[in-house]
This record gives sequence, structure tokens and C-alpha cells, in this order.
Amino acid sequence: MPDTEGKPDFMEKFVLSEIAGKKAAIHAYDGIVWKIRSGFLTLTFGGWAIMLQSLAGRDQAPHDYKPLVWGLYLFSLGFTLGAWFVDRSYIQRKFRVIIALDRLTEVLTARGGDCSGIPADLLIIAGDNAIKPYDCAGYRNALKAESVVYLAPLTVIFAVVFWLL
Repeated sequence: MPDTEGKPDFMEKFVLSEIAGKKAAIHAYDGIVWKIRSGFLTLTFGGWAIMLQSLAGRDQAPHDYKPLVWGLYLFSLGFTLGAWFVDRSYIQRKFRVIIALDRLTEVLTARGGDCSGIPADLLIIAGDNAIKPYDCAGYRNALKAESVVYLAPLTVIFAVVFWLL
């Protein structure tokens, strides 16, 4: 509530800055996730393209470089699991913040915009708090996109490797 001169009081400023911080955190987490995903796809397909291109010019039979190809596939599998784990961590953080912002908005709406008496757990950093919930419809949709990003390349690469060898 504004004070008698119409200026926002400390609590109102604090809540507004918390809302702005949560929105900035959501966008930052989203940017990190897409950098991880685009980097993963670039490195995975770029590495395989370079290797297959170098093997295409050789006069050797495909079975001669079979161990190299399967070794790179196993490396790609490990790289995929690592990228997936980091990606999942940031998605969970993002949705912790989204849920916290939604709850804060609900409380403010229910109180008619009155910032006094806002529960303290709605004003803390949510992304790094492992106790905060993250499971919601948006999170489940993000998992579908994540599955495509990490499983599709491995499937395509496996099919190509199996076809070549």
C-alpha cells in the first residue's frame, strides 16, 4: 500500500523487486537451457559429420573402423547423459521460480494488491531451493521437448552407424 503521500512503501517496493527478479530468473534459466541444447546439438552432429567425412575418403572396409565408430557412439551417449542431466537441473530451477511467482501473484491478487503480510517463503530465492516444487503442466511439456533434443540425435546416429556397419 502506498503511504499517505502516494509513494510505495518498503514492502511494496520489495515485492515488486522480487517479482522483477523472478521474471529475470525465468528468462535467464530459459536462455541457459537453450544454450545447452543448441551447444549439444552442434557438438554432437558436428563431431559426427567431421568423423564420417574423414572416414568416407578412406579405402578401408567399413569393418576396419567399426571400433572407432562404436567408441564415438559410446562417447556421444555419455555426452548426451551429461547434457541431459545439466538441462534437467536448469529446467527444474526454472519451474521452481515460475511456481513461486504464480503463488506470489495469487496471494497478491487475493489481497487486492496489499503487500503487507506476504508469506516469507514467497519472497525467497526459489530456483536453488531443492525443497520448492517444480512439477506442473509446463514442466511436463518441457520434458517432452527435452526428450526430443536428447533422444532424437542418438536414435538417428545409431541408425546411421548400424546402416554403415
